[in-house]
Amino acid sequence: MIIVRFLYFLTIGWWFGAIAASLGFVLCSTIIGLPFGVMIFNRLPTFVFLREEGEACEFGPQHRHAVEELPFLLRIIWFFVIGWTIGMVFLTVGYALVLTVIGIPIGLWLLNRVPKALTLSMHYG
Repeated sequence: MIIVRFLYFLTIGWWFGAIAASLGFVLCSTIIGLPFGVMIFNRLPTFVFLREEGEACEFGPQHRHAVEELPFLLRIIWFFVIGWTIGMVFLTVGYALVLTVIGIPIGLWLLNRVPKALTLSMHYG
């Protein structure tokens, strides 16, 4: 399955994930689009790597997080105060590292954690 995911990332995932992340940022900047933007960010590892919710990250600790989320209001405050900036840094640095051979593991680790950095999502490790 890792080969399928790698081929998906090389052919579709890298650009589709970037488009989804950009759309998520735009949607989160509006009150009406905020829930949809958060939903996109929570699904970003699926768009980029075909990774499912709760699935352990192959480049990180081999444990799964509980699916119980933090309060939505706390997650909104986090997103607008800190998450927006941290998420953009994770995306930018992660994509830059994935383009190098030596930085692929760290880049994948960062990209897999974008939803948690942006929205404090507990769905991905």
